[in-house]
Parts: sequence; C-alpha cells; structure tokens
Amino acid sequence: MKRTLGITLAVLFTSAALAQEPTPIRFGRGFAAEEQMWLMTARPDLTPNQGKKYALKQILFQANPERFQAYLAGELDAGTAPGLAVIFARAEGVDMKIVANICQEAKGYFSTTYMVKDDGPVKSVKDLKDGTIGVVGYKTATDLWARAGILNAGLVPDEDVKVFSLGFPAMGDSVRTGKIQAGTFVEPFYSAELAKGGLRKLFTAREAVGYDHELLDVWFGEKFLKAHPDVVRAFLADYVAVTKYYLANTEQAKRDLAKAGFVRTPVDIYVKNADWKRDPTARVDVESLKKLAALMHDKLKWLEKPMNVDAMVDQSYLPR
Repeated sequence: MKRTLGITLAVLFTSAALAQEPTPIRFGRGFAAEEQMWLMTARPDLTPNQGKKYALKQILFQANPERFQAYLAGELDAGTAPGLAVIFARAEGVDMKIVANICQEAKGYFSTTYMVKDDGPVKSVKDLKDGTIGVVGYKTATDLWARAGILNAGLVPDEDVKVFSLGFPAMGDSVRTGKIQAGTFVEPFYSAELAKGGLRKLFTAREAVGYDHELLDVWFGEKFLKAHPDVVRAFLADYVAVTKYYLANTEQAKRDLAKAGFVRTPVDIYVKNADWKRDPTARVDVESLKKLAALMHDKLKWLEKPMNVDAMVDQSYLPR
C-alpha cells in the first residue's frame, strides 16, 4: 500500500513539475529592423511571462528561405518575416499565420531607400534604362519595391532594367564602382553609406508602392497556435510591452541591444539611425497586405491566383 502510494505521489509531483515548465518557443529572427523582438532576449526583465509561461530561444537566420525551411523541418515554432514572404509561403500551402506587426514602411518615418551615385548619370528612375538595380533577393520585398519603382517610371523590369541580387553590405561599393546603377539600403547600412558620401536617394519603398504598408511581421505555425494559445497570448503581451518600452526609451534600448551583441554598428552611430514606424499595439495593417498581394498577382505575376489575406492573419492573440 505504501509502495503504491509512493509511486502515485511521485507521478503526481512529476506531472506537476512538467506542467510548470515554460513552453519552449523556437523563434527564427533576422538581422535588421527587429529591435523590439531582440530586446525580449537582451532585456528579459521587461518580459514578465518569459521563463514562466514560455521559454524564448531566438535563432538567427540570414534570409527568409532558410527560416521557412527550418520551420518546415520542424526546427522552428515561429519567427519574423516580411508580410510579402508570408504571402508567398501561404500560396505554397505553408501553415503559418501573421499574429503581430514589427514595423512598417510609412510616410514620415525611415523607409527602405534606393540610392545612386551623387555625381552619376542617373537623375531619375527613367535614367536606369539599360542599367542594373541591386536587391537582396529575387521575389523579396526589396525586389517588389524595385520593380514597382521601375514600372512607375514606364520601364519594364528585366527588359529595360536588370535586377541583380547581392547582400546589403555590398550595395554601397557596388553602386560606387558602377557594378550596379542603383542599390537598396536599409539601416544601419543607409546611415553608414550616407556618412561616406557620394550617394543620394532615388526613391523609397513607400514611394514605390504609394502607401504605408507592412514591412516585417511576427508569425507562428498554425499547429503551435492551436496547441498553445495561452502561451502565444503571454508571449504577445510581453512583446507589446517591450514595443512600448522601446518606443519610449529608444536610445537606451538600442544601447542595450548593442551591449548584448545584436548589432555590429558602433553604438554612437546606431542610436542616431533613423527608424521605421512601429505600432505600439503591434496591430497589423491587413489592408496594406491585401494591396501588396494584389500587386504581386496583378502586375508582377508572382502569384498564380489571388491570395486570401484575411485567412493568413490572426490578431486575436494580441492584448485587447
């Protein structure tokens, strides 16, 4: 009897201990524009649910395809990605949903900028005819904005203007040496290249499409959402709290991120960099995603059929 009781109590204690273990979230992150996400790891004291309801493990990826491949291989539960990339993934049947916004390309804020040589022959987008524009990947957001800007000038991408893929760090030198006639610049590369001199703005991402729109979002796998809804709510409650902290204490937050090794830019330069628009409530601009999906389908012919954007966004997990 005592032996049976002892075994029963041991099982109960083990079950209770397991129940109290925080649920792991394997999170695939990027290397630009995700400050409030990184801050959750750099400053866990700002996230009261972390370590209690969830255990956050952020894993760095250099590009979206590798991030999505890791998710499909069962190595990730969630991550960051441009809304455009999630549209592509959903079109291929990947079971993920956008649950929160990170930042937007918006008027009055920093917007991804396409620059040319200050003393070069390209004075307007029309002057790119027979030239080359650099993007950081084909069928990426940088590619979409480049093509939209080219189309706005009455030119045809790939026919009148070549689109060439290369990394952000190589853009400045590639423009200066004439390897490409225009390049894509985000922070911190934008401010660093402006400081060097010799480059000027041709157009921005926001100007290319003509409206404010989602740049980066937080996504979760649908299976994780269904299995752990309270965990996702706890995570997003912390995420929104950290976003508000970041917006109210941007310089200190950036210094904390630099100290934690999330950025390589010298801290005194980094804290002065321009920033994208960040919604303090992390709400997603669904209408802008619908416009982007229509552009991808109607003009760029990147999608075989129209995308049901409403079905790929679920904001019910955000704090109310």
